[in-house]
Amino acid sequence: MSKSSGPSPPRLSLDRSDPVHRRLDQLAPGLAATIGLHSRRFSPRLVRSRREIVHEGEAVSGIWMLRAGWAALVRHFADGRRQIEHVLLPGDPLPFEREAHYPATIVSLTPVTLVDLDGPWLGDPALLDGVLRRHTTVTIHHLLDATARLGRQVAIERFAHLLLELRDRLRGVGLATNTHFRMPLTQEMLADTLGLTSVHVNRTLQMMRQQELIELEGREVTLLLLDELARLADYPSPPATPVDMR
Repeated sequence: MSKSSGPSPPRLSLDRSDPVHRRLDQLAPGLAATIGLHSRRFSPRLVRSRREIVHEGEAVSGIWMLRAGWAALVRHFADGRRQIEHVLLPGDPLPFEREAHYPATIVSLTPVTLVDLDGPWLGDPALLDGVLRRHTTVTIHHLLDATARLGRQVAIERFAHLLLELRDRLRGVGLATNTHFRMPLTQEMLADTLGLTSVHVNRTLQMMRQQELIELEGREVTLLLLDELARLADYPSPPATPVDMR
């Protein structure tokens, strides 16, 4: 796990509007209140942009969650190329299970803030184990969608699908509306996510703007023709949070 640099940041609280609090409520309704999440203060870990947070195969230590910023599961190739396999958004847990090894390298795409929810204050650690199981199931849905995106869709379809997925995931933690969200991904990052060149990314974005499918001003994305974007992407309904079957 990458370490923070500089002086220790002040401890922070996770109130009901915080992405971590909202994400816990999605994965396990009522759990945040049960464990008194909003009444505690956490020591954040800050990681600068484009830094490795966790290396593939590293052992899990703690239940780290992304409180702010964007990160990604990535695969690096010997010739310098990389594939962004899955984008991590505010509120997402980093590990998939306790006492396991990370299946992929995680890098920060922007400056990020991490908080560790693990500790003796929990009482019953199994409460968060259930959260990780549900998070893993939802992530598998997104990874399967990414496989279909890369394997069978053309560039504009890939873009439409990714934008709708990001919209839905960010909306779930209070960081998007039905038509608008902030996307701090560079064209290089989009290329690595969508399996395209940066030139192809630029051309596709220009085409989507000319067709008035989206507006893109700096990092601000506005989805204009939602039905047409969904048709292009063959976009499925977002996966429901799995029910605890215990």
